[in-house]
Order: sequence, then structure tokens, then C-alpha cells
Amino acid sequence: MNKKVYGVNKIKALIIKHSKRAFSLGLVWGKSGNISIRADADSFFITATGKGLGDITGKDLVLCRTDKDSGNKNASMEWRLHSEIYRNRRDACAVFHSQPLYSTLIACATDKKIKTALIPETIAYFEKIEVVPYCHAGSIELAKKCGEGAKKADVLLLENHGVVTFGLCIEDAVNKTLTFEFLCRLNVLSKAANIELKEINPGQVREFLNMMGAGKRA
Repeated sequence: MNKKVYGVNKIKALIIKHSKRAFSLGLVWGKSGNISIRADADSFFITATGKGLGDITGKDLVLCRTDKDSGNKNASMEWRLHSEIYRNRRDACAVFHSQPLYSTLIACATDKKIKTALIPETIAYFEKIEVVPYCHAGSIELAKKCGEGAKKADVLLLENHGVVTFGLCIEDAVNKTLTFEFLCRLNVLSKAANIELKEINPGQVREFLNMMGAGKRA
């Protein structure tokens, strides 16, 4: 990627819109969560530190660079996490880090295995989910592990922390989070109700993915 994805005003408008949407949907709470959108090959805008996503304004969006190891002091403490994903996934144009209830419940669970091939939407979005071992929030170690994990999957489950998704646009990243949260909710509630979930068989999964074609979403 070597050209701008959107103009600055469009990027800011999208971050504000989806920050407020994420808060209203309960994907983040308090001052948790952060959102970024790539501006060009080497830079991105990210939400500010210490600011709840439900209250984001244009003044709370900070420009950071992926080709530098130091960020703006006003940027989210997780700016390095976003930077490492952009460095390792040139196709990623937006990153969303959140703490939805059921996703975070599984992130904190001893057993993080979940059934994914339950409905067509989860098949379409989650070919693989990468679990990232616990590292302190905002640490370089966490950022590096997320960058490596991003090479393997579009959804990262951060142990005892939350979830990170990214995609071709911010709508894609947020929708992945919503779908993942629904998937986690199915898994958690089925166990609580002692209901055994039946996954779609692998042959039908491959058939569905082939029918959809590369890059399409349900």
C-alpha cells in the first residue's frame, strides 16, 4: 500500500462514527478500547489516550507513524499494537481493539477453545483465531506478539485482555468484532445451558467458502 486510503476529514469522521457506535453497542466500556484507520503506507490516525470512545471528537484523534518507534504522547497507549499490525499486514486499513463481555470472558478463561463453524457468518469471518499470550497493556512485547499473530489471523484474542480485529475498512473490523462476540456468546451460553453445539462439517465449510469466493463476506 503506497497511497492514501481516505482523506484526513473522512478518516476522522469514520473514527468518530464507529467509536460512538462501538460504545453504544457495548463493545467497549468506560475508557477502554481504541480504533485506528490507516492514512497511508506509513501513518495512521488513532484515538487518544484516556478518552472514552463514546466521547471521541476530532480533537481526540492522533496521527502516528509505522516507520518510527516513538509515538505522539497523546495517542492511545496501544498505538504500538496498531503500528505492528499495519507493519505486518499491508492489507489492513483499520484496527479495532475492544473488550466485549463474552469475548473477554473467553479471553480470561482457562480453556479458550471455541467452536467456530456454527453459522455461515462465522465461517466467512473466522478461518482462524489467534490467541496472544498475556502481556501488559501498552507494552512493546504485546505489540510485537500482536504483529506476529496478525500474520496468521484477522482476529486476535488477547489473553486476560480482550480482542483485536482488523480489515480492509473500519466497518469490516467492527463487524468482525460483533460477529466474534456473538460467536463467543453462543459458546458460553451453550455451556451454561448444557447444550451441545453441532458444527458444520469440514466438507460443507470448504464448499461454502468456495461458493462465496475470495474476499467476500456473508
